[in-house]
Amino acid sequence: MKWMTFFSAILVSLLMAIQAVAATEGRADEELPLHAQRLSDRVLVTWVGDAMQTIKVVALKTAKGIVVMETNLSRAADARIRTTIEKEFGRKDFKYLINTHHHHDHVCGNQVYHEATIVGQRAIPEEMKKEITGEGLVKLIDKFKAMLPDWEGRRDRAAADSRENRYFAEGILWLRTVIAELQEGFKPAFPTLLFDKSLTLDMGDMTLELYAVGGTHSSGDTMIFVPEEGLVMVGDMWPEQVLPYLRKEAPWDLELILENWGRIVEGGREIKHVTMAHSDIKLSVEAFKEQYRYLKTLWNGLSEMRRQGAAFEEAKKRYAIWRDFPFFKEKILKVRDVNIHENNIEAIWAKLPAAKEPGPVGPERP
Repeated sequence: MKWMTFFSAILVSLLMAIQAVAATEGRADEELPLHAQRLSDRVLVTWVGDAMQTIKVVALKTAKGIVVMETNLSRAADARIRTTIEKEFGRKDFKYLINTHHHHDHVCGNQVYHEATIVGQRAIPEEMKKEITGEGLVKLIDKFKAMLPDWEGRRDRAAADSRENRYFAEGILWLRTVIAELQEGFKPAFPTLLFDKSLTLDMGDMTLELYAVGGTHSSGDTMIFVPEEGLVMVGDMWPEQVLPYLRKEAPWDLELILENWGRIVEGGREIKHVTMAHSDIKLSVEAFKEQYRYLKTLWNGLSEMRRQGAAFEEAKKRYAIWRDFPFFKEKILKVRDVNIHENNIEAIWAKLPAAKEPGPVGPERP
């Protein structure tokens, strides 16, 4: 889809910009370096790579078993991550694996947790089939093969001790591993426990609340809230640096998204951590809440203006970033010559029902 391709281009550009300044010192050897970060005694975040971006896997130690959120593109990476989780928690009882959406870089490692029940929003399995089976898988492998010589050239042209060189050096190792894995015995593992709008998993001493927020990044986008840990997982939804972007052609239902998002933000429960899936992309608790407030304000305000029969030109003038949403004034507000805020107003307005014309007046009753 064009809107998914457009988002991917935005995300890749953002990742490259962040990684250019945030890559740590180090060198890619036979394996990418592995990192493990404790958010609490019961929450572990694990990922591979220093300079390049991969997926952060979040693991929860619960009374009823280990729950894993996200996997990677590489099964080898996920096998190392699984071993780290087992060592850190001193257990091997994996109960659930949750996919936040269907994209290949989040699901190809699913089979590493073969004994776990895989959980996902109902749209995810069919979208996975399109992307990582049959012709979709062939196209994906061909894409990675085409990237490899390009990245080798970019590595060779970069200064030997530069961050750019380290980024592509790690990326080349990653691509070679992934191509081999996808060509040799790759069998996708699909979610089997599916939900539509929401799902709650009772883990004894911990509760996982899964909320469907699909249609902006992918059809199956899911937010996960663990109230006992104050932890939110958002998958690939909007990073800290960018104003939330509603693509006009995307099939989002903002009313449903805000309803589910609001259960997290407005439920009176503390949020301590918000985790995005990609290792170099961050989202603060404040930004997470401000993103919600921004979209809710637009939705409610524009809905009321539409009901009252206001003209679109009035709607465009009603909200300004500098005045109404100053938190975002220093964020990325323009992508590919598109003013994101103006685009969002246009996108929401187009999806709102027009004001009803008054019907004919009938005869008065005696």
